[in-house]
Amino acid sequence: MDQSRLDIEEHLGRILKDYNQFLNCELRRYNLSKYGLDPEDILQDVRIRIWQVISERKKIFTLSAYIKKIVSSAVIDQLRKRRREDGLIHHAQQIHISEQKSIYSWDAIQKRALEETVGKAVEKLISSRRQVVKLYLLRLTIPEIAGYLNWTQDKTRNLLYRGLADLKESLKETETEHGYRSR
Repeated sequence: MDQSRLDIEEHLGRILKDYNQFLNCELRRYNLSKYGLDPEDILQDVRIRIWQVISERKKIFTLSAYIKKIVSSAVIDQLRKRRREDGLIHHAQQIHISEQKSIYSWDAIQKRALEETVGKAVEKLISSRRQVVKLYLLRLTIPEIAGYLNWTQDKTRNLLYRGLADLKESLKETETEHGYRSR
């Protein structure tokens, strides 16, 4: 280490040693445990600020007043940080709660039941039609499906229309078996 850094660290050590009792009194004055703040976090912030002043070679006329000021600033900064973190946690909890509510909403339950019914009906289709219908339900177009399966567009279209017709019949049968009403 170079000499100037050693001088800065030595000067910082002397200040912290000389003002240790004063720092502790200032920290106790704020009753940090009431706010859930750790005195060590505040002390670390104070050390950093004093080190910065020393390294920039700024002149401080009344060191005790300056230390009192930076302790106050550090406490306020920690309180603001805590408030921001609490706000973020609260926001995340609210999002989680709203997501949980939507999982159990009537519309979500109906949507899942419909998806399950359609999924079961699709699985009953013959293999070639099932492939095409599944890809179509994933919002692929006929040319995209044909390219994916290496089929002609005519073959793909034919299998899709037949598969959709079979699916419609299967859903009608399910509707009459279980007493579902169509919209």
